[in-house]
Amino acid sequence: MAEQLSLFGEESTLFNTAVRRLLEMEFDRCLEVLERYRKLFPWGRKVDTEVEVAKFWKSKLDQVGWAQISPAEAERRYEVWVKFEETFDYPWRKDSIKEQLRVVFFAKLADGLEAGGHSGLPELPGGTPLGLIYLMAHRLDAAIDSLQTLIAAEPENSRAYGYLGDTYMLRGDPPMARLCYREAFVITPTKVDLPRLQDDGLKKRLDELIENEDHEGNSLAWFPVKAQLEGIFERRVFRDLEDLKHWLQRYLELSKVYNRNEDPALVPRLFYQAMVLSDNAPMMRFIKKVELSELRRKMKKWHPALFAKHMSLLEGRRTG
Repeated sequence: MAEQLSLFGEESTLFNTAVRRLLEMEFDRCLEVLERYRKLFPWGRKVDTEVEVAKFWKSKLDQVGWAQISPAEAERRYEVWVKFEETFDYPWRKDSIKEQLRVVFFAKLADGLEAGGHSGLPELPGGTPLGLIYLMAHRLDAAIDSLQTLIAAEPENSRAYGYLGDTYMLRGDPPMARLCYREAFVITPTKVDLPRLQDDGLKKRLDELIENEDHEGNSLAWFPVKAQLEGIFERRVFRDLEDLKHWLQRYLELSKVYNRNEDPALVPRLFYQAMVLSDNAPMMRFIKKVELSELRRKMKKWHPALFAKHMSLLEGRRTG
């Protein structure tokens, strides 16, 4: 019995050595250990996935340096990682070898960029936010700092807002994460990196909405409206008249574009912007450019059911 236990112990030791080599990104040595494992323990665990992962990276990045990495090279390696995700059916279980490799890979990438003096760069040459590199390495404070810098320079960057939401969710701050997600989906929902979304509740509701396709195929575009009406996203309340005027200007500019061609793709965003103004009805009396009654008439025309739900919520707040 002692000999049998020793044999099982040797099997685990050899397998763990292979995993360690893989996480150290020593792909040749990893494959050597895995081949030895297969020969010695044909009855042991299946290691096909580990072999395929090691072969993938050996073919892509074998013998590359990590000491100093240029932004262009970092972008290239990120693109290889995306290919890896596509090849191995991302997303994965949190405890999978692929998830462990993700943290190692991006930590090396971040270290290499920092060593090259590129830690202050908001984006890589292909548009990948540096904050995403930090997020994937689970360096959350650095990710927040970098993404906030990028958003300050590009306030309409919905991708950056989405990753900032992911970062706050992993940091254990769901309310702040939801505020970031709200901004991401309001700006350009199609640019939010949905596969990486860290908010399980938000992802579940998104999947339900997209599956139902209850808005003429524009489920993603209508998501900010529905999410806010359902309380998933916090209602937007203006702090002062300047905030209201800024939002109103955005609505009027989009209305001009819509009035020229009546593109139905603009309707969900118009509805959302109008809904926010309607939500702040008490402040609208200081504004002469738009009549609240006309605003709500348009909302009813654009989507009667969602307008009715909006008005019901307003009435509930007044009587509650």
